[in-house]
Amino acid sequence: MAFLPELLEKLEVYSSKIDAHHTMVFYYKIASMYFGAAHYKECIYYLDKIIKNKSLKMREDLLCFTRILNLVAHYEAGLDQNLDVLIVSTYKFLIKMNELQEVQKKFITFLKNLTNIYPHEIKKAFKQLHTELLEYENHPYEKRLFMYLDIISWLESNIENKPVALIIKEKAIKNYR
Repeated sequence: MAFLPELLEKLEVYSSKIDAHHTMVFYYKIASMYFGAAHYKECIYYLDKIIKNKSLKMREDLLCFTRILNLVAHYEAGLDQNLDVLIVSTYKFLIKMNELQEVQKKFITFLKNLTNIYPHEIKKAFKQLHTELLEYENHPYEKRLFMYLDIISWLESNIENKPVALIIKEKAIKNYR
């Protein structure tokens, strides 16, 4: 990700030619790259830029996916002391935006219940959610979330104890052949 400083510099230089919405899309993509590289605090930093931008009218789906990725990044970063507050806030936001779909409900419920699961049962909970969400991967209304946030690969990384970037790379190689 050595190219990011140059990209951010170019975003600043050309800020008068790039609208705020597209800048926020760049921030989401940057956050996603940091997430895939397991740099969760940097991921959260760029997600916060989107979440805290109250003056911008953006696509509602991007705002919703930003908040969901924010939950996962906080969990992975070990910043789970306020996770319950973030979960409630995200849930209310999704309801307000009328974007609360079945996959999101299951996922938020899973994150909410993670604190109640014994450590030796966490992998089993990840496997169960993985099985449940696979049913929605090709559903016409539910599959959008999988395009913005590869929850399936994240679950698999936790199940297999591999970095999410490696899971995604393995899938890309497999699909390329």
